[in-house]
Amino acid sequence: MKEPSRSIKKTAVRHLKGIGEIFELAPNSHYKADDLARTLVETSLTNGSAEQCLSPSPDTVLRRLHRTDEEAFSQVVWRSNAHLLKKLRLPRMVTIAIDYTTLPYYGIEQPSLVSCSDLPGTTFGVRFAMLSVVEAGRTFTLRARQVGPFASKSKVLLEMLDAAKKLIKPKLVLLDRAFFTVDVIKALKSNKTHFLMPAKRTAPIKRLCRAFGRKEVPPVVDYVVKTAGDSVHVKLIFVRRKTKEGMKTYVFVSDIGFEPDVASELYRRRWRIETNNREVEKFRARTTSRSMKIRRMYYVLAALLYNIWIVMRNVVGNVTSCRFKRTLEIMLSALLPATLCNDTGPSL
Repeated sequence: MKEPSRSIKKTAVRHLKGIGEIFELAPNSHYKADDLARTLVETSLTNGSAEQCLSPSPDTVLRRLHRTDEEAFSQVVWRSNAHLLKKLRLPRMVTIAIDYTTLPYYGIEQPSLVSCSDLPGTTFGVRFAMLSVVEAGRTFTLRARQVGPFASKSKVLLEMLDAAKKLIKPKLVLLDRAFFTVDVIKALKSNKTHFLMPAKRTAPIKRLCRAFGRKEVPPVVDYVVKTAGDSVHVKLIFVRRKTKEGMKTYVFVSDIGFEPDVASELYRRRWRIETNNREVEKFRARTTSRSMKIRRMYYVLAALLYNIWIVMRNVVGNVTSCRFKRTLEIMLSALLPATLCNDTGPSL
């Protein structure tokens, strides 16, 4: 039991010490950069908040975070992810998934917030685009970025793919039905990236589904997705499955004519990113701050801690998130006296 803990500590120290680099402090500062970094990580591990801190004070922590260079922080996380990926020993070409996740926001409306009726107690949310590797039972969050209410899905998609290709070679990207648009499909084709997603059940596709049920069309057909003044050629893949309500036809769209069973099995991997989004929440600090910069940094840090946990599961076995977090908390408490109180703090 001790060896996994040592491995977790060794890996964590390597990747978390770089966080201190983002704090630029004067020579006579009372707190060192490492003190602030450890406080930030401890806050994330406990799902606490800077507003709860005893030492450094909430004002000190938040003021220092406001002064940090967000781009420098992103580079620190990017370098860590690049190193962590090597430990997963993934195949040369990997399957990836891109999804949007929206976090509730309780406060005054801001231009960067999105409107969402499914959030608990609010209609305002902070939305993130997530790009994850979903390969061989492992989900690794490669990139997360905030998206505004008017962000173009195709532009966000291409930006994330271009960044990801610096570290991996995608063989297939899995997307949800919200990406079923001419713009997105054309962007994927121009990027020479293979894709698979569910098709929206438009009237023409519904007619084809009924025809497939009568065995009048084959499982894979050529199709043209149309919009006002534009169109793109794709493959429609029909999959017939038995459900509680009887036989049901599922339709996928791709640039490759996958066999129906293959398409269904491949798309099953996309659901891992849904689990991934829930697991990242276990490592996210809370805040009442209106600063989108701080909220973005908290989320990116949560994704990094999640990635370290995933790598540790791969290296030392099935380490639970609770044990992983507890090991890091003990490590941090040995380096720095407790900085958080036990009171219930503010939520996001």
